[in-house]
Amino acid sequence: MRIWVVSVIMLIFITLYSACGDSATEIIGTLPVVTDIEIDSTASEGDTIVVTWTALTGTQIEGYLLWTRVKPGNPWMLLDVVDQNIASHIADRSAYYTVMAFNGDDTSSDTGLSANTRTKKLSEIRQYFSSISVGFRIDLEGDSLISGDPASPGFQQQFTVAVDTLGGDRYVYAGNANPRLWPGGAETSVSLSSGFVAPPQNDTTQWRDSIYYGGNFFLALDDGYYCKLSASNTNPDTLTIADTLIIDGELQPIRNVRVFNQSW
Repeated sequence: MRIWVVSVIMLIFITLYSACGDSATEIIGTLPVVTDIEIDSTASEGDTIVVTWTALTGTQIEGYLLWTRVKPGNPWMLLDVVDQNIASHIADRSAYYTVMAFNGDDTSSDTGLSANTRTKKLSEIRQYFSSISVGFRIDLEGDSLISGDPASPGFQQQFTVAVDTLGGDRYVYAGNANPRLWPGGAETSVSLSSGFVAPPQNDTTQWRDSIYYGGNFFLALDDGYYCKLSASNTNPDTLTIADTLIIDGELQPIRNVRVFNQSW
């Protein structure tokens, strides 16, 4: 019965507020503002984002409205109606979340301070490339890429750019794809990028030891973090037959979460 009631309430709110355009920011209520809105980093996993907040006490309410938007400045869109101080969302990209309480047609006087799954932009790295393998790893603290020699056991690369000796094509290899040549590599996987959600870690058809170099790709790190990277290169120097690798992208700072957006 409670599920049916909540569904009806949600339908009413969607009907009333979806037509408003700017949704949550056009609602004027008298109830208290919801506080302590957070992404539950322990419960959130993959594309399932769990949002929590402090329940209102001392004020009669029927439930809460969960709103979302892709980036600041966009209108808040109604996502869910719940009767407890927790909600989950199957996300198709990283986003912001906020909450309002409601009682009948009265709501919070404003949206609560939002939480988000926003990614961190990684600083671009440019690396001279002359067909000698180059290793890369992510600096989680500095939000940057670091290059080094994958033949050095101490470098611990998370992916390597190298030329396939058979076809002469460039590939991106997972960190431990070839331990005989690159002994210090981490246990990572790479996948061609399609959309804003990286594949599930157990999807062996998507996660591979190697992919062609160029364009966007996902990187699953060995510690549960995910990156979405972009790989390109400058035109070769005709004298040396060498050019420069250009790699940048995004790091999802919430462990085990696989949702991304465009670079910020």
